[in-house]
Amino acid sequence: MQYVDILDHGKDKTELLQKELLWIRALNTAYPKVAELHRDFVITMVDKASGNYAKTTCKQLYLQFMEKELNTQSTDGKTYEIKDQADPVNIKINHEKFTRSFGIPPQTEGNLPKIYGIPKMHKNPIKFRFITGAHDSTLKPLSVELQRILRFLHGHFRRYCNNITSHDKINRFFSIQNTFRVVQQLSTIQNKNSKIFCADFSSLFTNLPHDVVKEKIYYLFDLMFKNAGSDYIVVQGTNVKYDRNNSNTSGRSYHKNDLKGIVDFILRNSFAYYGGKLYQQRRGIPQGNNASPQIADLTLAVMEYQYIRNNIRIGHTLSFSLNRTFRYIDDLFHISDKTDEFMRITTDMYHHSLTLEQTNTSPKESAFLDMSVTVTNTGKVQTSLYNKTDDYSFSVVRYPHYESNIPISMGLNTLHGEIIRIFRNCSLFEHFLERTRQLAHYFLQIQYPKEIVYSRLYSTLNRTPAISLKYAVCNNDICMRIIEKL
Repeated sequence: MQYVDILDHGKDKTELLQKELLWIRALNTAYPKVAELHRDFVITMVDKASGNYAKTTCKQLYLQFMEKELNTQSTDGKTYEIKDQADPVNIKINHEKFTRSFGIPPQTEGNLPKIYGIPKMHKNPIKFRFITGAHDSTLKPLSVELQRILRFLHGHFRRYCNNITSHDKINRFFSIQNTFRVVQQLSTIQNKNSKIFCADFSSLFTNLPHDVVKEKIYYLFDLMFKNAGSDYIVVQGTNVKYDRNNSNTSGRSYHKNDLKGIVDFILRNSFAYYGGKLYQQRRGIPQGNNASPQIADLTLAVMEYQYIRNNIRIGHTLSFSLNRTFRYIDDLFHISDKTDEFMRITTDMYHHSLTLEQTNTSPKESAFLDMSVTVTNTGKVQTSLYNKTDDYSFSVVRYPHYESNIPISMGLNTLHGEIIRIFRNCSLFEHFLERTRQLAHYFLQIQYPKEIVYSRLYSTLNRTPAISLKYAVCNNDICMRIIEKL
């Protein structure tokens, strides 16, 4: 099917197969050299550059980072403990038995995961992200099920908080799924005294006590189920809904106490191998588990909700400023003329084991997710697209090459989606032109024919009239101004 798509765009199947054969021969030739290199270096993926494996790290340095992580300790104890006496077979059997108890098929040939680190090249100095690889974990089916349910409850919690906000105008739900709402809010700001506070939680996944996580998630379950007037939730395929009378027979039904038990089980049963030793994570939220982002996000969301409910009233100096506070899992963004006071209350809002590290050095500029934010001299806020990999000292493969096995349509759909993302994030027409031109240039570099790139660019502009409306420029002029400098 992939070759048919390629031939439709004028490629020769025989030529493609010959190139694949050359690649296989080259890999066979390179293998002994890679094996020799691996004696002194570790080859890893790069954080924020999925699919790029070109980073080589000194093995001794890598081991130092790993040992430091595995020996992380706070006043309440170590994050990881060696379990020499634990039987891996019994652990896997226990995982499968608990998973089956809810009618969930266990992982086929499941294993206990391994823990590894990947470098964060966008950090200075360079740090590591530690991941518990879970692609074939015995806990994966259970984690995927919990992930679906927590996503459903996240939506319910957002609507619940927004309903209260519609009455008192105080934002108590910072969590976002993308930057769309952020851009909308920032476009309304006109204040010369506005300052930005951007930070991330450096210890969320390694230091937060399990009892705190469970307390917050259990609180959420009780609140949401009470609001829904139900004690049960049912999962049918990828669909999740409340079931007041537990009468649904075509899906898997869960009482809220079942969900509490699943959260507790996943937190207590985070095992991973490193260096031939089996470790158990006793604190924090394991990175790599499917449900971990939702657990982390909702834990913080409940902390925020509870603090604002108990401390912020109408007329409070921060009551309006909180409407411009956003958080994507462990990345926090706030903009107002009261940033100092907001920074002060974060010490009370979040658990004392969490460390907020400010990431912006200028109070008027910051990068947040895929967006660059600047407060101008007039008080207006300008936004543009930001990509962390732009700061890397090496090139990052972002899109499929024209001569790859991936259908051309997927690459062109990616081009379309990226243009939309640039449009949403760029407040100025000049920034939109620059970023779109860079994108088109990249696709030309990876051998996409000009006529195909230009055609998709023009069709995207025609299918998205909001672009020309936003910048007050007609599609033909936009297209010509992009193309003329390629």
